[in-house]
Amino acid sequence: MKQPNRLLRGILSLCCPATRLDDVQGDFEELFMERTGEKGRIKANFYFLMDAFSLIPLKLSKRSNTMGSLFRSYFKLAIRHSWKNKWSMLINVVGLSCAIGVCVFAYTFQAFNIEFDSFYPNTEKIYRIHAMTIENNRERRNELSPLAMDDKLRYEISGISKVSSYNDRTMTIKSGSDYFQEGVAVVSNDFFKMFDIPLWYGSLQDLGKRPMVYLTKTAAKKYFGNQMALGEELTIYLNNNQKLEVIVGGVFEDPPLNTSFYFDVVISKGDYFTTLGIDPNDWGNRTYVSHYLEINHEQIDAVTDIINTYIKQQNEGHEEFKMDRFELVPFRSSLVSEDELWRAYANDRLPISATMIISVLALLIFFVACFNLANTSMALIAKRLKEIGIRKTLGSRGKQIFIQFLFEIGLISAISFVFGMMMSNAISDGFMSLFGGESFLLQDVNLLGISIFTASFLVFTTLIAGLLPALYAWKFQPVAILRKSVKLKGVSILNKTLTVAQYSISITILVTAISFALNTDFLDRLELGYQNEGIIHLPLSDTTHYLTMRQGIEQLPGVSSASTRNHLANYGLFSDKIMLEMDTSMHEVRYYSVGSGYLDFMNVTITSGRGFISDSESDRQKSILVNQEFARQYFNGEDPINEVVKIGGTSKTIVGVTADIIDNVFKSSELRPVIFSLDEQEELPHLVVKTTHGDLQEINEQLRSMWSEEIDEPYPGQFQKDVSIGNGASQSDSIYKVFLAMAILGGLLSIIGIFSLAKLNIARRTKEVSIRKVLGASVKELIMTVNHSFTIVLLVAFVFGCGLGYFIADFVLGMIYYYRIEVSILTSIGSGIFVMLVSLLIITGAVLIPAKSNPVVGLRVE
Repeated sequence: MKQPNRLLRGILSLCCPATRLDDVQGDFEELFMERTGEKGRIKANFYFLMDAFSLIPLKLSKRSNTMGSLFRSYFKLAIRHSWKNKWSMLINVVGLSCAIGVCVFAYTFQAFNIEFDSFYPNTEKIYRIHAMTIENNRERRNELSPLAMDDKLRYEISGISKVSSYNDRTMTIKSGSDYFQEGVAVVSNDFFKMFDIPLWYGSLQDLGKRPMVYLTKTAAKKYFGNQMALGEELTIYLNNNQKLEVIVGGVFEDPPLNTSFYFDVVISKGDYFTTLGIDPNDWGNRTYVSHYLEINHEQIDAVTDIINTYIKQQNEGHEEFKMDRFELVPFRSSLVSEDELWRAYANDRLPISATMIISVLALLIFFVACFNLANTSMALIAKRLKEIGIRKTLGSRGKQIFIQFLFEIGLISAISFVFGMMMSNAISDGFMSLFGGESFLLQDVNLLGISIFTASFLVFTTLIAGLLPALYAWKFQPVAILRKSVKLKGVSILNKTLTVAQYSISITILVTAISFALNTDFLDRLELGYQNEGIIHLPLSDTTHYLTMRQGIEQLPGVSSASTRNHLANYGLFSDKIMLEMDTSMHEVRYYSVGSGYLDFMNVTITSGRGFISDSESDRQKSILVNQEFARQYFNGEDPINEVVKIGGTSKTIVGVTADIIDNVFKSSELRPVIFSLDEQEELPHLVVKTTHGDLQEINEQLRSMWSEEIDEPYPGQFQKDVSIGNGASQSDSIYKVFLAMAILGGLLSIIGIFSLAKLNIARRTKEVSIRKVLGASVKELIMTVNHSFTIVLLVAFVFGCGLGYFIADFVLGMIYYYRIEVSILTSIGSGIFVMLVSLLIITGAVLIPAKSNPVVGLRVE
């Protein structure tokens, strides 16, 4: 009864270090018996527990010292092993760093959308007005609403606590003698009360009270250098005829790229519309803005119903742009994306297709690098069998061996992650520049998000790359190793599986890259229905510039003609709607107002009827030309010559049919009906220069020089090829470069990996090669024998890679483009053969040296 019970003894064993338990337990029991006699059993139990608990720090300290020693041992062994195999480690670090850099860039690409508009605080009650339209039997979402609705929202609808509006325009700004094209935000005076964008310096108090302009920090430095911009004068050209003299009222901190409101310059809505002479309360004008409302959630339905009562006023007299209804959408809604919005002034999220492609590519390259690291690590285990056996014999547990190998992979991953993070911004610059966009860098991403991503991805990388080698080392039994009954010859089944996987991925990416290259060439040769080469456009802010420029331009060598015309393709076109006389529904068409003779100038083919007659007043007022797609859709393919249609309520007669005009090649822009009308102006504000020979770039530079001498405005010249088909060819070329870069990186990683395996394989089979050579085997036979397993692996990867490449390339092209090539199976097979041949040459080079060496040296190898 004087001994501590089993529970107390168990608690003591838990609290006391195992090495001290025997000594401590006897002392504790003696104290317990003394205390039982002096103070009673209950108090003895209490003191026994207190003494046991006091030993916990000692146990933790012992455990900490043991774990610290253990991890120091892990670290030393990892460093020694890495240094011993420094070339393999260097290859793996470089490859994994590149892959991680691409993955970090892909994360920033995704973070652009995930963190979109997180810059603005307290937006839970802010809603966007979206106008829904029905165009060609398809519902479209537009983030805009009539300017005339502004006062209605502010003063006539209860439940709305705040209202602001935003409009975006590209305008010419004159600072001193320099001209700049900038994105100008036209905002209501209370815009910055709803959206808090911090000022670097200055004040917003005078916004709207007098002509004032606000710049971003980047724009201020561009205009005035390090000089303070406050109070400086600028001239803003609002359109061809009106300009606004302003002074700088303040400078904003640069807003993040991933926000709805990304601008260089800000002016007041009142200054803008007053200068242009636009009545903000006139429902008859065609001026639209984006409206943002602060509303309590319970008021949403009621406010939406009242806003929709203004649909009738908006649609009266607006046949070209009728709205079906208005919707209120939360400010941070996922509907604010390029895939959802048809028209918008505010910035939107990146296309889902682009983020998906970049993310999938990054993961594929990452897996190739991880497979390469795992493959090399498992191959190197053959050199460490005795180390594993001796460590297990001396008492190391399988868990410790597992942690050791995982720790070594983790060290490589950590080093690679440091370099990968450093590379990510350079990769972002390179990728984004291909698409002509501004870089969204690592420092632009939320710190907490990137920290969580970094920690998680580091662990993920270590597990993906290190789990198989660690498990592979863990499984060996010490007795089998020391008896030499474990023999690792050739390449293991795991090595083969990983090699097949990484080569399949590399071939897939290469096939996709080549398919995009072929698609770029296809788009370059695509018949667009008009001349696409040798044309330079000069938009004119004043038609008098035409007289100033034309005579000099026609004297330039290589210029065949110059004329003022509107022009075709994506740049400069606008959509209108028509009402057919036999049909009361509205239809969206491409509508071009062109000058006399312009269609001949651009080599547009007339398939039936006639073109416009120069200087014909009748053609200006009553005639139009349509394309073949128009005839197919609205006249069942029959000849529509002399048929009458209504445009904006005016009857027009079809006098000719042209070949189809292709102005966009992307998936969202199928072939559309087109109408040409003869513009009533004698001279349209657009100069088109047509060349016959010579360097187009050189002619453009001569035009730039002539422009700067004659006209005090920035040179606006653009090549027709750069503004055609929605930049489809150039974007296809950019995507091709992305895939090609990934294919080269993946291919190099795969080839380096298989070269390392071949070297390790031949090192393990040195004695076998020497014996075969002594027995009379030729160099050719030795190469075939050693490479037999690799050849099978490459053949399997060839089959998988070619098949995946064919289907993935066809899927990706189909997801992006409406006009595209059909991916050929020959492209897949050719790419696979190329990768196989290069790999076999690399492997043969690794085998050739020992195959030609003296067999005596190989026979002496242990």
